[in-house]
Amino acid sequence: MSEPNEIHEYPSELKERGGGPIPLFLKLTYIGFTVFGLSYWFLYRAGDGAPLVKLFNAATGNGP
Repeated sequence: MSEPNEIHEYPSELKERGGGPIPLFLKLTYIGFTVFGLSYWFLYRAGDGAPLVKLFNAATGNGP
């Protein structure tokens, strides 16, 4: 664990100060990616019911 205000140096002279709070935009990004991932997974599990997809599945023999 890093001490508060300890500065870490990385290659190419990048520096990071440890012990600071996590920015709000980063917290919102975590929440956004989680919501997107779960919604994509639920929509993927439900299948695509668009008419063109049903027609393609019927023509190729794939799908339900």
